[in-house]
Amino acid sequence: MQSKSSLLRRLGTLTGLLLVPVVLLAAVLLAVGQDAKASSHREAPLISKDPFADNTDTYVFVSPNDTNRLALVASWIPFEGPEGGPNYFEWDDRVLYDIYLDVNGDAREDITYTLSSRTVIKNPNTFLYNVGPVDALNDTDLNRSQYITVTETFREGFQPGGGTSRVLVGNQIAPPVHIGTKSTPDYNALEQAGIHKYTDPGNGDMVDIFAGQSDDPFFVDLQVFDLLTLRGQGSPIGYTKENNIPVDSLSGFNVHSLVIEVPISRVMRNSDPVVGVWSGSRRQAIDIANPGNPGPYVQVSRLGMPLVNEVVLPMGLKDVFNSIPPSVDLTVYGLLQKSVEDPEVGNLLCGLYSVPLPGDGATPDCSTNHTPGTPRSGRGDIFDIFLQGMVLENPFTITLKNGNPMGLPKGFNVNRPASVTPAEMIRINTAISGDLCAPAPHRLGILGGDACGFPNGRRLTDDVVEIELLAVAGAAYEVLDDRDPSFTFTGGLIGVLTDGIDANDKPFRSTFPYLAQAHSGQSHLHTNPILGIFVPMIQNAMSRIQGAGVAATAGVPVALLLVTIPALWWTRRREK
Repeated sequence: MQSKSSLLRRLGTLTGLLLVPVVLLAAVLLAVGQDAKASSHREAPLISKDPFADNTDTYVFVSPNDTNRLALVASWIPFEGPEGGPNYFEWDDRVLYDIYLDVNGDAREDITYTLSSRTVIKNPNTFLYNVGPVDALNDTDLNRSQYITVTETFREGFQPGGGTSRVLVGNQIAPPVHIGTKSTPDYNALEQAGIHKYTDPGNGDMVDIFAGQSDDPFFVDLQVFDLLTLRGQGSPIGYTKENNIPVDSLSGFNVHSLVIEVPISRVMRNSDPVVGVWSGSRRQAIDIANPGNPGPYVQVSRLGMPLVNEVVLPMGLKDVFNSIPPSVDLTVYGLLQKSVEDPEVGNLLCGLYSVPLPGDGATPDCSTNHTPGTPRSGRGDIFDIFLQGMVLENPFTITLKNGNPMGLPKGFNVNRPASVTPAEMIRINTAISGDLCAPAPHRLGILGGDACGFPNGRRLTDDVVEIELLAVAGAAYEVLDDRDPSFTFTGGLIGVLTDGIDANDKPFRSTFPYLAQAHSGQSHLHTNPILGIFVPMIQNAMSRIQGAGVAATAGVPVALLLVTIPALWWTRRREK
């Protein structure tokens, strides 16, 4: 365990972090009308019609097992129903799936990880995805196989040695989808066979790669779209009829994910530990006049900081945002400034619930004053969080691994690159890890005093919905901006307005590839609200029974009883 003085010296070399008060703000901020969409994975009109190219989430965090390594996670294809056969979900052979890194703050991709795929059908005369149990990736019973290639490309001058492009995974069979115990009897083995390791012949760097189906790691109750309903709360915020129990709207669904883990030294430049990350997808253009001659690949989806396109940007800008790279953000900032520095969600919160906003002026009108054409003249805190990284305007305190507090001074750099071009992406200070983290990961990340969580990168367990909503309500304003001394964050909303979903429906893994395993069609249950509460409890009890060496069948009568009683009660209640 490091001493306090050694930790202070270490902090002096970092580019910092932020702590704001630990509060829970209204999930009411999640959505109002069509312009405010929570992370339902359908963030823009055009991409919602092209789900196989639709980015769902991007994550970046220091490995919990090795502080010298960085994990990158990106997911696509929202709402994959596990039973979606016989044409199961898969990578689209006509799409390139990318993870981008900006390692010097200039808003340009310096390192790109790209996945491409090709599909091979062994027997076109059957409708079956597999004609028997699949025991290996090259099993002849797997009728429809996908071969994936993952490349690593460096911008000229950024490669660690040798050429600018490397093939990390070359034309290898991807794990099939998780069907059930007849078709995929040992899915663990299939999934593990889909994990690849690449060793750079030039410097010995080890890169881990996984590409395949996984559980959707995001969690939120999307029923907030029903006129701002927050299930679990009393009337008028919650329901008075039918189900008023919060439900994870993404529970039981899968996505396709690309996970890369690399040495931090491979992606750092000039001793600056801040790395920017976003992901995207490119679809090949079609020449209508000459359809046999396909055009170049064009970006159709982009996702860095969660909820930006869904909630911050208005409907008229969503498709445009998906088509441009971060390097263009500042040049078109005149179109984005109102949405960033006077966010609509804040306007709605103020108008509906009389929550004060920073910079609302002497005559409040539920709008933050800003100067068009002058970046960061309005909500400087939002500008910093989403576009350039954060520096503390006032002191705050973090919690160390040993449980002790440590104060950070005004001027402490959170995660702003030494030379930054403002652009939207996730930024992580890779030097904040180990003893600088909280004793256990806090779901509110930095807002909960945990230096290693969002918005310093993004871990799978970070409750980004509530964290970002807190920021919109001004919870970070006094820490990052504070030009309006009359503003005070409204703490009276703490614990009252929330979507009630604080964790994923399946536990994440502590080792690579970290994501929870994909749901199988066999185990996926279409539950009503009451079953949705009891089924996880039953499954947990069953696993404990089996772990104790008791035959699985011994727990079945009890499990059926626990399911049947609430199901009958709920059915009778609805019939009244």
